[in-house]
Amino acid sequence: MSTLLIWAGAAVCAFAAVRLLLTRDRYLRLHFVSLASVLATPLVIAGLALASWSSWHDVAKLVIIGALLFVTGPATVITAGRATMRASDG
Repeated sequence: MSTLLIWAGAAVCAFAAVRLLLTRDRYLRLHFVSLASVLATPLVIAGLALASWSSWHDVAKLVIIGALLFVTGPATVITAGRATMRASDG
């Protein structure tokens, strides 16, 4: 199960990276960045936490890292979107 979650997260991240490179619209690019930070990160973190080599302190560290990325990812995308909007207005 852990391997499946890790590969699913890696696949989502790879898809988002390819779409990010192929998309020219600034605002649509932000959606692909948020896809990687909001969907791929929890999948990879969950897979690593469920791995057989994980101890409780490894899992605690992974959960903290995943929570920080999950919470700050959308805020980063919103800030970048606002900066993009201001740059295109002026």
